[in-house]
Amino acid sequence: MRNRSRIRLLGMLILSATTVATNTSAQYQRRLDEAPSAHRQREEVYHESVLRRFEIVTLVSLPFTAIHSFLAVRGIQMIRQNEFAPQLSGTDFRIIGASAVSLALFIGFWDWLHTHNKGASQQLIPDSPKLLPRPPPRLPPREAQDDWKPDETEGLGVSFVHVRF
Repeated sequence: MRNRSRIRLLGMLILSATTVATNTSAQYQRRLDEAPSAHRQREEVYHESVLRRFEIVTLVSLPFTAIHSFLAVRGIQMIRQNEFAPQLSGTDFRIIGASAVSLALFIGFWDWLHTHNKGASQQLIPDSPKLLPRPPPRLPPREAQDDWKPDETEGLGVSFVHVRF
């Protein structure tokens, strides 16, 4: 019992240290970006550090990965136990927690991998160019064509739709 409480305490300390370090680095980065003048004429643009973005993406994805991990483990247990509502053990819940955290970290790392070379205030999805309306295709001028000649006796023709049989 004491080992579990020590592990939980260590986890909480690591999580709080990571949060404090990330917030401190974000504030330090903001101070470096500030101009020395007291009066600013333009509106300040939002800047976000790479670590802060990693933290946000990872923490936001955690509930979704937890739900998907639970559904995956429950689905596997449903197949193994051949029951609709299987009994989940403590090991199953540890697997759910570990997979949820690892998937959330993977999502954060994937986002960092695809966005770390871009500017913090740069749009990740560029605006689509405004499409000009396409002019209708020009058709050659139509001459009055009279393909129906009532004198012809070849086949049967319907003049309304210009079809010959």
